[in-house]
Amino acid sequence: MFSCYWKMERRQSTKKDGSESTTPRYMVTVQAGYFKPLQAIKNVKNEIIMYIPRNDKCNSKSKAEIRLQCQLKGYGSLNFSSVYLDNLKIGEMIIGYGEPDTKEIFTKKDKNTGKEIERPNPFYDNRADGYLFIIAPDYKTIEILIVPNGRQLIKGYAKMLSDGVLNEALNELRKSAK
Repeated sequence: MFSCYWKMERRQSTKKDGSESTTPRYMVTVQAGYFKPLQAIKNVKNEIIMYIPRNDKCNSKSKAEIRLQCQLKGYGSLNFSSVYLDNLKIGEMIIGYGEPDTKEIFTKKDKNTGKEIERPNPFYDNRADGYLFIIAPDYKTIEILIVPNGRQLIKGYAKMLSDGVLNEALNELRKSAK
C-alpha cells in the first residue's frame, strides 16, 4: 500500500543575524520504508529538511494551500509537492494530498552568473507516485506517506485515509518507523 513513511517535526532555524526565521522549517525525525529520491535531498548531515514558504513567494495561479520545498544538492530550493486540502481529517489531524513534479530536468538561473543551471529531477522516475500528508492542526508535525503509482487516484486515497480504511497500514508504518 505505502512504500515509505516519514514524520517531520517543526524545528525553527535561526538567521545569520540571530533572529528566528519566519519560514516554517521541518526535519524528518523518523522514517519507515524506502523512497530513492530522498537521497538527493539529504543535506551534508544526512538530514532531510523541508520548508513551507510564504504564499506570496509561490505561484499565485496554484490552487494548493501549502507548498513543501526541499533543497536539491547543487541546485537549491525546489518544490517537493503542492499540498491540497479538502477538509478531510483523522480526528483533529488534517489530511492533504499531492504529487511529485513531472519535469525531467529542473532549470533555473544562477543568481551570481546569470547562467542556466540544469539538474535532473530526482523524483522523475517516481512521477506516477502520489503523496498523502497528515498535518497536526498547529502545523508542528507533518507525516508523509508515499503511495506507489498512486498519482491518478491520490484524492481517493486521501478520502480512504480520512474514512479509516487505511488505519491498519498507517499504524504498522508508524510502529516500524525509526
